[in-house]
Amino acid sequence: MNKIKRLFSVFIIFSCTFIFLYAKDYAPNEKNVKFLGRTFLEDDILWMGYSNSGAAFEVMATELNVTIMSENGQYPSSNDAPRILILADGERVVDEMLSEPEQTFNVFAYKGLPRRKKIEVIKISEASSSWAGIVNIETNEKGEIKPLPENKLKIEFIGDSITCGYGIDDEDRNHHFSTTTEDSSKTYAYKTAKALNADYSMVSVSGIGIISGYTSNPNVKNDSGILPPIYDKVGMNWHSVYMNNPKEMPWDFSKFVPDVVVINLGTNDSSYCKNDPKKCLEFQNAYADFIKQVRAKNPDAYIICALGMMGADLFPQINKAVESVKDSKVLAFQLNQISYADGYAADWHPTEKTNIKAAEKLTEKIKSLIK
Repeated sequence: MNKIKRLFSVFIIFSCTFIFLYAKDYAPNEKNVKFLGRTFLEDDILWMGYSNSGAAFEVMATELNVTIMSENGQYPSSNDAPRILILADGERVVDEMLSEPEQTFNVFAYKGLPRRKKIEVIKISEASSSWAGIVNIETNEKGEIKPLPENKLKIEFIGDSITCGYGIDDEDRNHHFSTTTEDSSKTYAYKTAKALNADYSMVSVSGIGIISGYTSNPNVKNDSGILPPIYDKVGMNWHSVYMNNPKEMPWDFSKFVPDVVVINLGTNDSSYCKNDPKKCLEFQNAYADFIKQVRAKNPDAYIICALGMMGADLFPQINKAVESVKDSKVLAFQLNQISYADGYAADWHPTEKTNIKAAEKLTEKIKSLIK
């Protein structure tokens, strides 16, 4: 009996050693994963800032673990911590807040034969509050992970809190901002990209505008909350500890060349303009300048200038700005405003129902352009 026990112990030790030998760690680099959005590598960490930025890859394994760190360690308030989503074959398998400086998430663990899975690791909270970095991807199989292939169609979305998915998981219009209720994978932007089987990049910040960010006093312009100065940068954040400041890092536009650019800005500017003719003209001229800025970086793309989900006060000015640039591949596009029947999310933002309808309308428009 003792001999049998010793043989069994040897077998267990050998089996564990065998598994350990074939456990593999992968750095999240271009050889192993496809980068999603304006990510960047620093010290073998893939930093995710803007909404829905992250990594996508295919893996053949019986177990998969992903280790992610937060930008500044543990957040004093969960309202600012990064929210991480991991999808396996399109199914949500991990949806967690980064409550610790570094966390390892078990994506799947199966008994028996290895399974092939398509994985997306994305940050569904916005860049201005928090960044997160993919540190390591671990499997227990010999087979190597590989990047998912590039999709033929590429779309860039430029927007504000609507594109960020502000409060979309909190259908109480009297509640306020929290990254715990922000989910950019439920927005019109992400849904449009998926409907068109397109790769995407999202440049969005809550409260941001063209000439003014959101202001509670129309006599005070919020010119610290405007997007044009940061459009050609890697990202937006209020602080940085482990990484360089993304607001000072130039973005390499050759890394992602969109076929379509969707601009959804103007909602926050309206809190400042308030139908004042002088302010509206200022917005119109600045919007035209931003179109030219976007065109300079994306010479062949269609540019869709959208507005309307939270009101369309400045849509006439957007229309005039589009006409003034005299570019046949630039067009104004009005989205439907939130309906009472579809409800409201935190701070009167659109619910997922409203985003689904906007995605359907935008998807059809893009289809008509790219044929």
